[in-house]
Amino acid sequence: MSDQRLPIFPLNVVLYPGTTMPLHLFEPRYRQLLKDIREGDSRFGILTSISGVPERDLPLGRMGCVAEVTEVEMMPDGRANIVIVGRERFALDEFVPDDAPYHVAEVSFVADTPGANAVVLAVTSDDVAQNFKRVVKAVHAINGESGPLPTLPDDPSQLAWTIASMIDIDSDLRYQLLAERQPAVRLASVDAVLRKVLPDLELRAAMAQKDR
Repeated sequence: MSDQRLPIFPLNVVLYPGTTMPLHLFEPRYRQLLKDIREGDSRFGILTSISGVPERDLPLGRMGCVAEVTEVEMMPDGRANIVIVGRERFALDEFVPDDAPYHVAEVSFVADTPGANAVVLAVTSDDVAQNFKRVVKAVHAINGESGPLPTLPDDPSQLAWTIASMIDIDSDLRYQLLAERQPAVRLASVDAVLRKVLPDLELRAAMAQKDR
């Protein structure tokens, strides 16, 4: 059963719950979308598109994320720069007829399923956070940069999404992390990416510091 009807913006990005993203709106239909939602709750759906698939042909069940507009910079010609924050995940139920120039769909909200023991999840989460911090420190050393480490959430169910929004991963994995309903699996996937790059990054960091 559908939970809500949402304006939909199919886009070749993945927005995660609890993360922010800047967007530039230039198409007339999305300028209208922005105008309409600002008169309501400032929310619409980012639906992750598929290369080569027409927007209205995206498969039922395709995952997306509710986007809430938190900042708007309007330009004289009607274009806009906005900042959005991810809220609930949703699955596409169906596109519905509407007079709006943008897509509108019935969607169902998606929650995590029970999985790993809370203590195990917390320990795993801490390990992933430490590996991410090691990656960031190595990158800073390589680039001769300094500064504070990114702030990470305490919630293990949120951590993988926050880290994924800050690192370079392929689009398929990015989408899989959105669709995955077990936090432990999301954490393991992100940790595998971090562990793969860590040895090379820390070696390069040590060499860079030696040369200075």
